[in-house]
This record gives sequence, structure tokens and C-alpha cells, in this order.
Amino acid sequence: MAPGKSESSVSSPPTDRVVSIVELLAARDTPATSADLADALGLSRSTTGSILGTLQRRGWVSRLPDLRYEIGPALASIAGRAHRALTLPDDAAAHLEALAARVGCGAALGLIDGGEMVFVAMTDGLGHIPAGIDVGVRLPLQAPGGASVVAFSDPPVQQRWLGTAPADRREQYADFLTQVSETGVAVWGADAADIDRIDVLAQVVTHLAANAASQRLREQVQALIGDTSGYPYTQEALESDRSLPISYLTAPVFDDTGRPLWELHIGPLRSAVTPDERRAYVDELTATARAMSLSPR
Repeated sequence: MAPGKSESSVSSPPTDRVVSIVELLAARDTPATSADLADALGLSRSTTGSILGTLQRRGWVSRLPDLRYEIGPALASIAGRAHRALTLPDDAAAHLEALAARVGCGAALGLIDGGEMVFVAMTDGLGHIPAGIDVGVRLPLQAPGGASVVAFSDPPVQQRWLGTAPADRREQYADFLTQVSETGVAVWGADAADIDRIDVLAQVVTHLAANAASQRLREQVQALIGDTSGYPYTQEALESDRSLPISYLTAPVFDDTGRPLWELHIGPLRSAVTPDERRAYVDELTATARAMSLSPR
């Protein structure tokens, strides 16, 4: 191994090609020919054909009579085992759908997995929340993301999280963690223009999801969404009589040991939210988070 490189940082181009083909087929609504896949991924047609032949023999893809390919039955078993391995609160999907219906915007649930957050459940039809994120996407647990979970975590976790923030923001974020630990909710604002940008960028990410070759560009757009998703509101601002722009709200969900394991999200993405509407968002979000928690808080 080259000096300065960890084992996890070493890339395997042949493996990347196989994974890209499977991801692209999974992202498509319709089957694809070998040539379609090769052109979309910038691969040679002979390489693509060889990979598809191996995947077909293993049942990972199926070849249709018209010579197009689709995801195969072997992946269904793998996906089922992966789904069972995910730790989810009871009736998580039903809670998310009910919450989304009450607040009129999308809802999502993220699982804290080491130093990352992986999105494990999300509503359909009311927008992806957070914008541009799909189930299965993993994001590093870095400030300001994950604040509502970090606020209830041990001090070493909080210090590591604060260490990922710019030096001039750490005091602000430390105060925000204290506020969230007292209120049970994190509320994020954004300039009206940024809210419009988030919506447009989310559409770009959704478009790029159909092409596995655009993964790097998709990650860059997701980073832009994170950069424009806003600033934490102080409790004083939230209690003011003014209408405020609101991008997202998050709250922690606890496991049966009282550990904050999940983060519940809703995303109004509205440029003007009245005080009564803000209170309704907070009440609905925190009530659902309590209902989903496996231990009382």
C-alpha cells in the first residue's frame, strides 16, 4: 500500500464498473441494452457485455427477450437481508407518512452509523427531504448536519462534531447544541433566494440519479445544497412575532437504551412561516419523534 493511503481509500476500477452498472440499472424505470449502459457510463461495449454476462449468470441482472437488461432476482434476496439489517423504529414508514400529511411537506429518517448518517426511510410525493437525498445516501456526520442527535450525545461526540466546523462557527454551534438539548428540536432558516436554489439543485440531483456516471457531479451538487441549506435559529428568533424563512427542522429519535440513534427531518422550504405555523411544525415533529422513540424521553 502506498504511504499515506488507507486501505479504504484504494480504488478498484473493475469493481467500480460493476457497481456502476448495477446502480444504473436500479435507478432506471425501464430496462436498458448493453449499448445503452456502455454509452451512459463511458465504458467499452465489450467490457460492459462481459460484466453483464457475469451478472446474468449470478442472477444479479436478467436478460429480456429483446436483449435489454433489468435488475435480477438475486438482488431481491440481498436487498431483503439488507433491509432487515437496518435498525428502524416500529412502524417508521407509517409515522413518516402521517407526519408528512400533517405538516404538508416531506419527511425523512436518518440513522447514525459511526461517523455517518444514512437515510433509511423517506416519504414520497411531497419532495425529498433533505433536498436531493434518497434512501441509502450516506453523509458524513459533520457540523452543522446531525445537530439534533449530537445535542443528546456524549461530550466526546459533541467535541468531534464541533471540530468539523469552521473555527469562527464553533461557539455558535456549541450554543445551538445547548438550545437543542433543552427544546428537543433544531430549526434551520435560509434566505428566500437560497430556498429557491435548494429546490432547483434538488431537481438537478434527481436528474443525475439516473446516470451512475454522474455520481461525482451529484455529490458536488449535494454539497452545494448543504452549503445553502441555511443557519440555525436561536430560540429568541423562533419566539419572535415575525414570519421567518424555514428550510428544515430536525429532532432526535432514541433507541431502547435512551441513545439518540436516528434523526427525524421535515423540510417546509418556505420563505415566510408565521409564529403559529412554526409552533405547529415543532409540535408535530417532536410529537412524532417521541412516538417513534423506543424509550421515553
